[in-house]
Amino acid sequence: MRKNSKGEESTSSNSSRSLRGRIGRRTFLGAAASTGTAALAGCSGGGSGDGSSSGGDGGSGDGGDTATETSGAPKQGGTLQWGGAVPVQGLDPHIDTSAASKRVLENIYEEVVALQDDYSIEPHLATSFEQSEDNTLLTFELREGVTFHNGKEMTSADVLASYERVQNGDYLATGFFDFVEELRAPDDYTFEIQLTQPFAPFLAKMATAELSVMPAEKAEQDMVEEPIGTGPYKFESREIETSFTMVRNEDYWGASEEDGPFMDRIVKQEVPDASVRLQSFLSDEFDFINGVAPKDVSRVENASGVRLEQQFPKSLVYLGMNCDQEPFDNKDARLALDYAIDKEMVAEAALYGTGQTTASPAAPGSPWVHPDIGPRERDLDRVQEHLDAAGLSDGFSATFKIPQSYPAQVQAAEVIANNASEAGIDLDIQRITWNTWLSDVYNDRNFQATTSSYLALWYPDVSFYKFLHPDGAFFFTNWTNDEYNSLVEEARTIYDDDERADLYHQATEILHEERAGHLFLWWQPSLYGAADQYKGDIGAPDGSTLQFADNWLDR
Repeated sequence: MRKNSKGEESTSSNSSRSLRGRIGRRTFLGAAASTGTAALAGCSGGGSGDGSSSGGDGGSGDGGDTATETSGAPKQGGTLQWGGAVPVQGLDPHIDTSAASKRVLENIYEEVVALQDDYSIEPHLATSFEQSEDNTLLTFELREGVTFHNGKEMTSADVLASYERVQNGDYLATGFFDFVEELRAPDDYTFEIQLTQPFAPFLAKMATAELSVMPAEKAEQDMVEEPIGTGPYKFESREIETSFTMVRNEDYWGASEEDGPFMDRIVKQEVPDASVRLQSFLSDEFDFINGVAPKDVSRVENASGVRLEQQFPKSLVYLGMNCDQEPFDNKDARLALDYAIDKEMVAEAALYGTGQTTASPAAPGSPWVHPDIGPRERDLDRVQEHLDAAGLSDGFSATFKIPQSYPAQVQAAEVIANNASEAGIDLDIQRITWNTWLSDVYNDRNFQATTSSYLALWYPDVSFYKFLHPDGAFFFTNWTNDEYNSLVEEARTIYDDDERADLYHQATEILHEERAGHLFLWWQPSLYGAADQYKGDIGAPDGSTLQFADNWLDR
C-alpha cells in the first residue's frame, strides 16, 4: 500500500459526503472482491473502459497473496536485477496497455487517487476529495510541494492538462469523458470534475495509469517517448526489446525511512523465454523474475536461496472467437466449440493443477459473479446438435492464433485443439509473437480464433464493459447484443451494490446463452521468483503491476 508523505497510512474521517483518506469500496467501487484482483492482459487501443493493461505472464496457481518475509530495517542502495517476461512496449501511460509497460510506468507516474490493497481508493497526489450529493461533482485538494522528475512543481494546471489531453484525444480513457461536462482548476491546488450524470466507474478509472499526471508541456505531445512523472523512480534508459532502467527519485515527495524509495537503480533485462529466464534466476543472474511458468513452480519452491511469490487472481484467460468471420459469426458454431472443450482438462494441462475455471468475467468471490452459471461441461452429443443447427454437420476448420510468449496458453491451445478434433472441429494452431498478436489479431481483427488474457479486473466495469461492449477500449471479437449493452451501460450509473450486481448477473446470462466471442477459460495468479535478499511486498493492489518504492536489497 502506498503511504502519505509522512509514511503513514491515510485514515478515514469522512462526514456524510466529504471523503478524506480511505474511500469505502461500497460507495465507489462496489465491493469489487474480497479474495483478490485480476488483471487485464491482452490488448491496446482507444475507447473507454476501466482497469488496465495487456500482456499476461502465463503464471498460475491458487490461494491468497503470499507476503514477503522481511528482517531488520530497510537498507538504501543497490541495483535490482530483474528478469522480465515480456519486453516493455511503449512509455506513454495514456496510450500503452501492455502489462510490461504498466509494470515500470507504475513507478514513474502517479495518479490523483490510488487503489489500496482492500480495493478502496485513497487520495494520493490529492490530500482529500469530496463528492456532491447528486454524485456529479468531484472536488480534489492537491498536495503542495510535489515535484516532477524535471524539477517542476506539480499544480492543478498539470492535472488539468493531463486530463484534457485524454479528453480531447484518442486515448485509452477518452470514452470516459463522454460523461464529463467540465474540468476546472480554480486555483493551483484545487481540481474539479463536473459530470453530466452519475457515473460510478470514473473514480476507479482515476486510479489507473490511463489517467496518470504528467507535466502540462508533456501533455501537449501526441505521444510521450521520455516519461516524466512524480513517482519514486525516474526513467533513465531503454534499449528496445533488450532492457529498461530506472533510478531512485532523490526528491520524491512521499519518501520516508520506512517506505523508501530505497534501491538506487532497477534494471529490467528482457528475457522472453521462460526456461532461460528461470535458469538465469537460479544461477544468481537476477534478483527477481516475473512470469514463472506453472510447470516451473516446484523448481522455484525447492531451490535454495530463493522464494516463490504469488497473487491470485491475476488474469482471466479466454478463447476469443471472431464473430464477424465464418464460422464464428454463427452462434451455433460458437456453442459447438464450447461444448467440445473439457475446461478442467485444459486448465489442468496448462496450469499443472492450479488456477480456477470460470464462465464469468467477474473476479472470483466478488458480488458480480453469477451464482448459478458455470463452465459448460464437454458433451459431444450437444456439439453435433449445434453443428447441425449451424449447417455444419460435418464439422468445420478455423485458424487458431496463439501468442507464443505465454506457455500456459500454448499448452492450453494444444489440448483445446485435440478436444475439438475429436468433435469434428479442426483448429489449426498458428504460434505468433505478441507484437503480431497486437497488430494482426487485436488491431486488424484478422483472426478466427485466438487466446489471450486480461489484467486488472478489480472493478466490474472492466470485466463487463471494457472488452465486451462495442465502445470498450479492448473490444475486438465483434460480438454485439443490444440487451447486454443496455444492461452494462445502466450499471455504470448505479452506486447501489445489489442493484448493480443484479444487472451484471443478467448480463452474464446473455454472455453465456448467446455464447459471446469471449469463451472464458480460467483465472490465474501472478507468479514471481525472488532472491532471499530481495525484501518487501511484491506486486501491486491491481494484481498486475509492480510497485518498487518500499522494496529493498539486504546485501
